Amino acid sequence: MIAGPFRRLVAVLRRGDVLPGTAPSVGDVDLPDGDRRATAMLTTRSNLHEIAQAIPGLREELIDRARTAGVLVCWVAVIALPAWTLVDRIAVPEQAGTFLLVRLLCDIPMLLALWALRWLPVGRRHPEGLAFLVLAVVQAEIAWMITQADDPKYHLLGFTLAIYGSGCILVARPRWTAALVGVSWAALGVSMLLYPGRLTAEDLVAVTVYLGTASIIAVLAHLRRYALNNRELLTRVRLEREQQRTGVLLTQLERLSHEDPLTGLANRRRWDAELVSACTEARQRNTVVGVVLLDIDHFKRINDRHGHPGGDEALRQVAGLLSRRVRAGDLVARLGGDELAVLMPGSDLDRAVELAERLRCEAAELVPAGFDRGEINLSLGVASAGGDQAYPLELMSRADEQLYRAKITRNAVGAPRRDPAPIPLPR
Repeated sequence: MIAGPFRRLVAVLRRGDVLPGTAPSVGDVDLPDGDRRATAMLTTRSNLHEIAQAIPGLREELIDRARTAGVLVCWVAVIALPAWTLVDRIAVPEQAGTFLLVRLLCDIPMLLALWALRWLPVGRRHPEGLAFLVLAVVQAEIAWMITQADDPKYHLLGFTLAIYGSGCILVARPRWTAALVGVSWAALGVSMLLYPGRLTAEDLVAVTVYLGTASIIAVLAHLRRYALNNRELLTRVRLEREQQRTGVLLTQLERLSHEDPLTGLANRRRWDAELVSACTEARQRNTVVGVVLLDIDHFKRINDRHGHPGGDEALRQVAGLLSRRVRAGDLVARLGGDELAVLMPGSDLDRAVELAERLRCEAAELVPAGFDRGEINLSLGVASAGGDQAYPLELMSRADEQLYRAKITRNAVGAPRRDPAPIPLPR
C-alpha cells in the first residue's frame, strides 16, 4: 500500500533528471562517435554518473566537486566535534571529560579521511565514500553519547545535524544519505542494546521523532537536489551539443558557399577571392601567376545526345582530371556552365601552357559510360602575369582572349606568342 505512493513521490522529487522533449537531431552532420553517444543519452533517463562516463572531462569535474564537498564535511566534523564539548559541560558536566576523550579519538579516523581526500589517489576515486565514513563516525559516536547522557536532547540535536548536512552538502548520489540514515538508526539500536534501560519512554519518543523527521527531510532534500543537479547538467550538455552541431553546420555552410555542388570544385566566389589574393601576392613579391581557362567543346551537343545527366557526368570527369593533374597550391574552379579554370600561383607561361596541353590530350581519353572515345575535347586559353602587371581583370581578359582563339578550331590551346630570342651577331 505504501510502496506505490512512495515510488511516485520519489519520481516527482527526481523529476528533472531528464530534459523534456528529445535530443537535437544530428541528421547528416558528422559528429564524433562520443558526441553522438552523449547526445543520444539525452533521450534516456540518464544519471550524473552515466553522463559523466560519456562526456570527456565531465567526470573529472564531478569528482572535483565531490572532493570539495567531502573536504568541507571533514573540516566541519573535525572542528565541530571537539567544540561540542562546550555543550557537554552544560548538559553532562560529570561526563564532559570522557566525552571529550571519545571525540578526540573519533577525530583520528576523520583526519585520516581528510588526508586521503586531499593527497591520496583513493580520495580521487572514492570521495563520496570517505565523506560518508566521516559522517558515519560522527553518528556512531553521538549514538553512544545519547545512551550515556541523563538528558539526551542536546546530543539528539547533534545527531540530526550530520544527516541534514549529508542531504544538503554532500555531492553524491542520494543513496549515500539513505545509507547514512540507515547507519544512524543502526548505531542507535546497537547502543540501546548495549545499554538497555538508559533511555526513558519519553526519550525514545523524542529520538524517534527527531531522527525520523531528519531522515525523511534529508533524503527528500538530497533527492530533489540531485534531480536539479541532473537537470542543470543535462541542460549544459544539451547546449554544448547544440553548439558543436551549430559549429559543424557553419563549417559545412562555409565550405558549401565556396564549393560547386556538381563537381566539388571551387565556385566562382572562391575563384574571385583566390585570384585577387594571388595577384596581390605576385605584385608584392614580384612573382608570377598563371591562369588556364577551358571549355568542353560542343557541350550543347553532348547534352542533346546524352541528356543533362550525361553532360553532368562529362563535367565531373573533366573536373576530376583537372584535380588530379594540378599541383598542390593550385586552384581548380568551375566558373559557370561548362567553363572551368585553373589558378597557378608562381607558374609562368611555359608551365601553364604545358599543363594546358596535357589536359587537352588526356581529356580526349575520357570515356564516360555511353560516350564514344574522343567525344570529350577541350579548348583552353592560357595567360600569365608577373610583378606590377598582375591584376585580376587584365589576367582574366587575356586568358579569355586566348580561349576564344582556341575555340575557333576547337581541341586546341591558345597562348600568347612569344617573340623569338634575338640571334647574337658574330664579331
